[in-house]
Amino acid sequence: MGKKQVFVATLLLLVVVFAIGVIIGNSFSNPELKEINKVIRNSELSTESYLIEQELFRGFEKNCELSQIRLSSLSNELWKLGKLLASSTAKQDLGDYQYDFLKRKYHLMQIKTFVLHYQLKNECATSNPVILFYYGKDDPNSFEQGQILDQLVTDFGIHVFAIERNYAPELSFLEQYYEINTSPSLIINYEKKVDGLASYDELKSAIGE
Repeated sequence: MGKKQVFVATLLLLVVVFAIGVIIGNSFSNPELKEINKVIRNSELSTESYLIEQELFRGFEKNCELSQIRLSSLSNELWKLGKLLASSTAKQDLGDYQYDFLKRKYHLMQIKTFVLHYQLKNECATSNPVILFYYGKDDPNSFEQGQILDQLVTDFGIHVFAIERNYAPELSFLEQYYEINTSPSLIINYEKKVDGLASYDELKSAIGE
C-alpha cells in the first residue's frame, strides 16, 4: 500500500470520525427513532471494535479471513439500516430534524466502512466487489439504479454504499475526491467511475461476475 494511499485512507477516516462527532445528539423519545438510533449506535460500536481489533493485532500475522468476515457483517448491517431509512414513512415517523440527523450519521458510517474496505483490500488483496452509489432524490434513474444494485447484492453478495448526492456539507469531501457531479454515479472497486444509469449486465461485467 503506497504512502499516498495510506495518507488518503487515513485522512478520510479522520474526517468521518470528526464529522460524526459534530452531529452526535441526545437520546430521543420517538420509539421508531430510538430503534433506528440504536442500530446506528450498534454499528458504530461494531466498527470501533473492528478498528481496535486491527490495532491490537497489528504486530501479529493478520487474519485476513476473519477481518473480511467482520467487515462484511458491518456492511450488511448498514445495508439493512438503509432500507429502514428509505421506507416511505420514515421521514413522517421520525420528523424532519431527527430523520435528517440520522440520515447524515448513517451516510457517515457508510463512508467510514467504505474506507475500511479499501484498507482491507490493500492489506489482504481481497477481491470482494465494492460499489459507492451516489443517487439523487426523486430521480427516476437513481431509483432504477438502486433496484439494479439491490439485485446484484442478492445475486452476488457485493457491498453497496448508497449516499444521496449533495445531501450535507459533512459528506462533500468524498464527492469532491471522486468529482461526483451527476446522479446516479457509481464508483466501482474504488477506481472505475460510471456516470449515469448502468444496466445489470454492465455492472455484472464490471465487477467480474
